[in-house]
Amino acid sequence: MTSKQSSSPHARGACPTLAKPMAVADGLLVRFRPVAEGFTPDQLEALASSARDYGNGLIEVTARGNVQVRGLTAETEQNFRMALDAAGIEAQTGVSIEISPIAGLDPKAVRDPRPLARAIRQVCDATLEKGPLSPKLSIVIVSGGQLLLDGLKADIRLIARHDCWILEVGGETIGALAEAQAAEAVGLILAMLQDEGPSSRGMDLQLGRIRAQLPFVDARPLTLTRPASYVLGPISLTDGGVALRIGLPFGQVKSAQLFALARSMRQYGVVDARPAPDRTLALTGFDSSAMQALSPALAAHGFWTRQDVGASRLTLCSGAEKSEIGIIQAAELAMALFAVAPDLIDGSFHIHVSTCAKGCPHAGRPGIMLCGNALTHYRGATQKPFASLDPGAMEASIVDLAARIRETRRPEDSTLESLDRLGHE
Repeated sequence: MTSKQSSSPHARGACPTLAKPMAVADGLLVRFRPVAEGFTPDQLEALASSARDYGNGLIEVTARGNVQVRGLTAETEQNFRMALDAAGIEAQTGVSIEISPIAGLDPKAVRDPRPLARAIRQVCDATLEKGPLSPKLSIVIVSGGQLLLDGLKADIRLIARHDCWILEVGGETIGALAEAQAAEAVGLILAMLQDEGPSSRGMDLQLGRIRAQLPFVDARPLTLTRPASYVLGPISLTDGGVALRIGLPFGQVKSAQLFALARSMRQYGVVDARPAPDRTLALTGFDSSAMQALSPALAAHGFWTRQDVGASRLTLCSGAEKSEIGIIQAAELAMALFAVAPDLIDGSFHIHVSTCAKGCPHAGRPGIMLCGNALTHYRGATQKPFASLDPGAMEASIVDLAARIRETRRPEDSTLESLDRLGHE
């Protein structure tokens, strides 16, 4: 672990970390990415017990593949860090550099991104010695293959091609360059960001300025295809072995489920569980003969082990809301919808939480917003709630809402259009 000192929670607008948690509706939230590629069964048990003993027992994997633990307090956060430290779980620090969790093992990848990631890490560390960078800054290295990072937003993105890397800054394509030039290019971009100020992001840089500073980048016309979907289930590896990608239901599990995962890993010889994008884990290091039994065993504990079209249509912002009658998790709301009203999940709405409305990474997605225990139309013409939820009887609340929707729904209506109509009643 990088720090054993207690610290005050982050203010809103910052990123929670292991060393500096953020105060949210259900307590303090920590977020981290382990230095090691994945968690061993022993480490998963340590994470589960720490979440249970020092938090509210809820563990999440985010859309970017980071780990979150919810419900810590000012009195327990230090003990939580110490417990992870004792288990050998260390958090990455510095600039976020994201690569495939199965980098070097994926036969379908265009390139192995690890050497480039190491070179860029050295550049980032050297840059930080000269001054701060935005804590939200992210570098994504897209190498293709079976675990896609194409959908992740990035300040600096490098996309593998067989003969080069494609450089993007702030979503704009700069051009092509050789791998030997890539780390240098990143260093020059980071220096430009430092010149702009400690909160500057990739989109703040002028395209012309970037190209002037990087004359070795070939600005030839490029056509990029961005796969957006992800697949759960078996993954083939370069050594002829297999891995298994599993999903956390809407990104969240309870500590008991993590204990069950650790037991199953031991039983079937799984070496580690690697946090992966799209709220998933990649299980590696086991014999292919175990796959037939492993997958249903994990499904029995609530993990998603195969693609479900209905579930994939419902997206959400991780978070929780607090009201006078209790706390509601966004994932809990999603699970209730999926359990009792799957016909309403038609891809027309995203679940937002009011506490992230100002800095929502999915601000452009239409949907509904959880505000306390009320549901409103996200950025709708009216903010009148169309439903009130009972934290102690979530599924019953959804059954009631679903009945109201079905009573008023027109044949051509999406669920979101029906909800909008309820908000105007």
